[in-house]
Amino acid sequence: MASPTPGPDQNYPQGGAPQGPSGWSAPPPPPPQGYAPAPSGYGPPAGSGADRRPGLVTAAAVIGIVIGGIGTLAGLIGLFALGLVFEISVILGLLFVLSVATAVVLLVGGIQALQGKSPRLLLLGSYASIGVQLLYTIFAMSYGEPWFSGLLSFVLPILIVVFLLRPEAKQHYAARGISY
Repeated sequence: MASPTPGPDQNYPQGGAPQGPSGWSAPPPPPPQGYAPAPSGYGPPAGSGADRRPGLVTAAAVIGIVIGGIGTLAGLIGLFALGLVFEISVILGLLFVLSVATAVVLLVGGIQALQGKSPRLLLLGSYASIGVQLLYTIFAMSYGEPWFSGLLSFVLPILIVVFLLRPEAKQHYAARGISY
């Protein structure tokens, strides 16, 4: 078989056909539809969904951080009046201390959930917060106070629990070997 000779040819405008390994190669095939290489070159392709946290998990974590942060800040400010709260009512003082503790747990649990760790602490803090709010509501109703004053503090932990118990959240953690 004869190799093509260099020279003017309309198929080879640069002086002939390429001869052997001259640095020229066929272009690589196009990547599959929807494929985007990972920035580091390792791991699953970006946008594949294999590494993405569901929006419900993110929402639960952010809600936990927000109400935990506000509750912790209010608790730190309220520590100055803790003696006065206990003078008004021992039960109210205990509820205050419990609500501050659950706020700290929600804050830490929300941060852990955003870091990809187990949402167990966030769930436990939400359950505890629901219980404290229920006790506060009963206490407020027994003294003739409006029972709906803590309604938002009652609804948000319920949302966290609902979001974290959704099937997509459970699948997200199960795929990482994390149980709660």
